[in-house]
Amino acid sequence: MKNEILLFTQTMHSLLASRMSLQASLSICSEILLGSKEKKFVAGILKNVNEGKKLSAALLEYGKTFSPFYMSLVAIGEDSGTLADVFGHLTSYLKDKKQMKRKIVQALVYPVLVLVTAVAVVLILTGFVMPRLEGIFEAFTESSEGIGMQMEKIRGRFLMAGIISLLVAVTFSLGAIFHRLNEKAALVIDGLILKVPCVKDFSMTMQMYDFSFAMKLLSSSYFPLVQSLDQAKEVLSNRCIKKSITAVCESIKEGNCVGDSFERESIFPKYLTVWIKIAEENGNTAQAFTELLEYYRNESESILDGITQAAEPVFILITGIIIISVIAQFVIPVFNLLGAL
Repeated sequence: MKNEILLFTQTMHSLLASRMSLQASLSICSEILLGSKEKKFVAGILKNVNEGKKLSAALLEYGKTFSPFYMSLVAIGEDSGTLADVFGHLTSYLKDKKQMKRKIVQALVYPVLVLVTAVAVVLILTGFVMPRLEGIFEAFTESSEGIGMQMEKIRGRFLMAGIISLLVAVTFSLGAIFHRLNEKAALVIDGLILKVPCVKDFSMTMQMYDFSFAMKLLSSSYFPLVQSLDQAKEVLSNRCIKKSITAVCESIKEGNCVGDSFERESIFPKYLTVWIKIAEENGNTAQAFTELLEYYRNESESILDGITQAAEPVFILITGIIIISVIAQFVIPVFNLLGAL
């Protein structure tokens, strides 16, 4: 559905940019989109809009289709009267995201296949080869009890490795579930994400890219700063950063300087704080966030390039460790048992 969302966004931008009304744009969009699912959801959006709902409110009914970031920016476009521009910026944004995902997938396909193959070999050895070897050893030696104990040790090591891997997978799955369902748990998890080396840099860069993108749109539409910050925080997925933006808004309302308010929240990068202070001095907020957007776009591309370059050797290293472990825990003990026959 991701490609269809991009096509829908591009189509809406083109139609709205030609000064067509929202209803007319949605009507034409529902006619020219090819897929039946796309036609159905566009027709549903048009129906809600015709009933007097805002476009952003109509999109809420398709929350699984459109991301919170997407819906927040559409709401910003409606409030600022720049809906056509928002769809244009969203088109560029979705294209950038698609390109980023393509880079990651292309970089991970080969090493992941190698890793999956190594794991499959371990499972085959544990589930099929070991039981048959045990029967062979018992048939050829009288000391079957000792052979059984040796094989049980080998099986136990593989079982322990499997249990540890399963526990790690379950922990991450539960964390994802709690993050989605519980606000307090999400706040804790988001805080931990911003403390993990490497992960925090990538997460913060992507969050600041989204935030700068929203603030650029809002400040270009001459929204008041506090109102812009309050709306722009809705595009953030990290609760800790969103909470800090709320604290900044409260500080500004109390009469404190914008730059100082951001500086008090240690969570924000210094680069962001410096540019906000520059905007406060020269009064050109839109230009400051344009510079920030360009900076964080380049940073995100640089980090993704680094991830894609490092992914293959890292996965191959993990695969090598698995293979060495298999040799140490299975192959060598089996040869020792063969030598004892």
